Amino acid sequence: MAKMTETKSDVLIVGGGPVGLYLGCLLAQKGIECCILERRTERSLHSRSIGIHPPALRSLEKIGLAESVSSKAVVIENGLVFDGPTFLGKLSFSDCPPPFQHVLSIPQFETEALLVARFNELAPGRLHTGVFAKTIEQESNGVALTTEDDQVFRAQYVAICDGARSGLRTQLGIPVGSGDYPVSYLMGDFADTTTFASDAAIFLSKDGVVESFPLPDGQRRWVVLTDSVNESSQMLCDTIRSRTGHEIDHETCSMTSLFSPSHVLVETMHQGRVLLAGDAAHVVSPIGGQGMNLGWLDAVEAAQAMAGALERPESQEALFRGYSKSRRNAARSARRRAEFNMWMGLAGLLHGIKRVAARTILRRPLSTYFARMFTMQT
Repeated sequence: MAKMTETKSDVLIVGGGPVGLYLGCLLAQKGIECCILERRTERSLHSRSIGIHPPALRSLEKIGLAESVSSKAVVIENGLVFDGPTFLGKLSFSDCPPPFQHVLSIPQFETEALLVARFNELAPGRLHTGVFAKTIEQESNGVALTTEDDQVFRAQYVAICDGARSGLRTQLGIPVGSGDYPVSYLMGDFADTTTFASDAAIFLSKDGVVESFPLPDGQRRWVVLTDSVNESSQMLCDTIRSRTGHEIDHETCSMTSLFSPSHVLVETMHQGRVLLAGDAAHVVSPIGGQGMNLGWLDAVEAAQAMAGALERPESQEALFRGYSKSRRNAARSARRRAEFNMWMGLAGLLHGIKRVAARTILRRPLSTYFARMFTMQT
């Protein structure tokens, strides 16, 4: 039998994805001793979440990563809007507050690699991979977490950032509200054969929306509303061609993914000495690309709450309760934005109304408001 070991820190973070890593960087930068436990030993090389909105970019600036992330990303300054193949107009993010008047597009694995490197600089040896958190127990003066191989990690406070299927959230008995949307989308990454360069493009269609976003290295992501369970790249290319007129070579496809959006929100984002952040606390539809950004903004407030609780233990309950209220409200706002984005892209008889709405949105002063809304700044 392996000898049981015990590790102590001020804060323990469960989950070493983008949210947990970013929270770890914030805490370490404040001089707070923290550990991150990550179940995986290898990271996915699929692009996954690609969009970084201005509020999140400002957050990355706090840990000195805004410049390095930007250097590896495509800078999106405009969203082109079409009705089928017909150009309706352009939504410019230059109407957003400076200095970040754009959205970045970068594969999630690239972002994670930069976060791992930064955390290792700030807290060498404190990222533990291949570690599965099995049980959690709150004590009068801290929290004890036991791993699958019987290691014990103790901390004053714990942040659960282990994703939408969080086992620790279930173990703590935190109630969750959730629901599914009756729509499906198919997305894929291909060689970019358009003339859009670094612009994003949205195609409204009576048959359903098509979205298109640039990626680094001459790639482009395409997303279509679909009622098919066919996940083939050929089917995706056929749908793109029929709705937009664009010819995409299915043989250049590097990945496809069929998904049906859902929404999740916990009834509270804290319990005792434990905070929840990211997908462990809330899930919104991926349409609009808010999820990872929302988790980073959770982390900013979580770091503030935990730092305050470590400095003033008597204020811990009030700080954590305030965090929960603030971030649940932010998650509700993100859900409403995502639902508007989905509604605009639905198929059906309202297509003509949506076309008129799109033309209206593209005119000032509404264009300024919607540029900010689509970039999580309302």
